Amino acid sequence: MKVSRTKLSIIISSLVLIFLFAGCATQARPLRSSSMFAEDTTENRPEADRMIIWTASLTLEVNNISDSINEITSIIKGSGGYIENKSISGEESGHLKLRVPSKNITSIVDKIAKLGSEKRRNISSEDVTEQYIDTEARLKNAIALRNRLKDLLDKAKDVKDILAIERELTRIQSDIDSMEGRLKKLKGKIDFASIDLYLEQKTILGPLGYLAKGIGWFIKKLFILK
Repeated sequence: MKVSRTKLSIIISSLVLIFLFAGCATQARPLRSSSMFAEDTTENRPEADRMIIWTASLTLEVNNISDSINEITSIIKGSGGYIENKSISGEESGHLKLRVPSKNITSIVDKIAKLGSEKRRNISSEDVTEQYIDTEARLKNAIALRNRLKDLLDKAKDVKDILAIERELTRIQSDIDSMEGRLKKLKGKIDFASIDLYLEQKTILGPLGYLAKGIGWFIKKLFILK
């Protein structure tokens, strides 16, 4: 059945408006998706099912940078994680970006901390449940719209109509690719926590070094008691 150009234009515009309205609704009310294509999945979501991104930062003083990195590598691989990035400045300092299973982040940080003298530690979390569900709902809307447009494309006969639908399909597919990439990135951060590990070479003082340190402490106490 041939669809008139005017009717086809109205149908495309209506579908796009529905898609845009659904997207605005999920952004305005992230806990209750009002999409005609997607069901609400965030209301009364159990705490255990929340989507959390964990990050940690740890600074250690170690006796030997290279030996410590070897031990850390063994711990990370044994936990099912991996080293995402590594930067070493000779035997003076090093920075490792570690990715480890989120559920084990605290125990892994504890294991690494035992390899040296802990100077600083910070573990934080970010709940991205609403962000994830909102993006997922908008992705479902976009896929539904793409499928409807494909159906219209099969019925279109006029070259101008075909080109108009194809342009809209290209735009919608670009949105779909972007949202799928965003969800994949979020999922990776949810599943694998990030640890910024800073290693510093421990300073070993000689006899004169201890003497200078003692003199410095004595002078300080002459001015400040506490």
